[in-house]
Amino acid sequence: MTRIASNWQDIRRLFDEALALNLPESDREHHVRQRAATPEIAAEVLALLANSTDVRGQPSGLDVGTTAAAEGATLLNFLPVEDQQAGNDSRSGQRLGAWRLLYAIGAGGMGDVWLAERSDGSYQGQAAVKVLKRGMDSASVLARFNLERQSLARLDHPHIAKLLDAGITPDGLPYFVMEHVQGLPIDAATAEMGVAQRLEVFLQLADAVSHAHRNLLVHRDLKPSNVLVNTLGQVKLLDFGIAKALDATASAADQTRQDERPFTPAFASPEQVRGEPVSTATDVYSLGVLLYVLLTGAKPYARDTRAAHEIAIAVLNDAPSKPSGLSAQSTLQPNWEQVRKRLAGDLDNILLKSLAKAPHERYASVDAFANDIRAHLSGHPVSAR
Repeated sequence: MTRIASNWQDIRRLFDEALALNLPESDREHHVRQRAATPEIAAEVLALLANSTDVRGQPSGLDVGTTAAAEGATLLNFLPVEDQQAGNDSRSGQRLGAWRLLYAIGAGGMGDVWLAERSDGSYQGQAAVKVLKRGMDSASVLARFNLERQSLARLDHPHIAKLLDAGITPDGLPYFVMEHVQGLPIDAATAEMGVAQRLEVFLQLADAVSHAHRNLLVHRDLKPSNVLVNTLGQVKLLDFGIAKALDATASAADQTRQDERPFTPAFASPEQVRGEPVSTATDVYSLGVLLYVLLTGAKPYARDTRAAHEIAIAVLNDAPSKPSGLSAQSTLQPNWEQVRKRLAGDLDNILLKSLAKAPHERYASVDAFANDIRAHLSGHPVSAR
């Protein structure tokens, strides 16, 4: 893979877009070459796409129901158990600090992820080790990899996957060691639950995001595949790979703009799509989309398309559908009539407030969002009216 220079943000954004479209290889190449600002960017994106397919030749993506590593790359592909051993084995058996690499469990645009075991005898345990790929060690990628590691080091919360260790491989590549999480994406994990149970699980996630905000970090990529629920029913928030560190003394105009970061269109806020400054309100919006999906089984808009540009247009212009007003055909939930009645009223208002197009019209904080949910669960009045 060729070395990526200072145009990493453009490359990463086009990579995410091409991957989301899920086109045949020939159409995908045409799309990338048409959308790329330069032939060099097109070549880098196509190289990343070629290296992000799994062992069966399918585009990277989280396979529901498989074991997932708690690490940090948005583009990471988690392989099914039967395919794990088929991954890249060039580092199998290598010792990194106190950890010995067993086998690859994921491969993404920036790094490979390995299942590892503790090998220094101090205790028994497994972890997920993310190692930056050879050829990806340009200054911009190293800076983003280091930012992700620093972001994780600042967080200590039971519902955020923990950073355990970090270092440099013998061949000079940075790595970090993360808690290994076995679980399902939050939408799959809660699919058979009642509304109250889904809300309780969501509140675990809200607490995790609020903790990140108190540490001046905005996640910016909250979506089901970045939130796992383990076998004990505990939420684990993953992937701070594109998190934004907020400067508490900076004005909104000083914050990073969209042309410096990727995002997932279906869960991105309008300000992300427009390239405007981000704030904690950005995560409030994405949490609103995620909760909408958990409660209805459908997205607030653009439900009939996977095209990134069409989703982005809907995020900017379409009013979210009132949750209780969705048809059974839109939700595909067998018990929709019961759920619909539960959503009517407070939960409709809570969701629509979190999804306001203007940041100042949303909840002022994740805690305010969560407090309304708790009020609803306890039968008390909510602020969203």
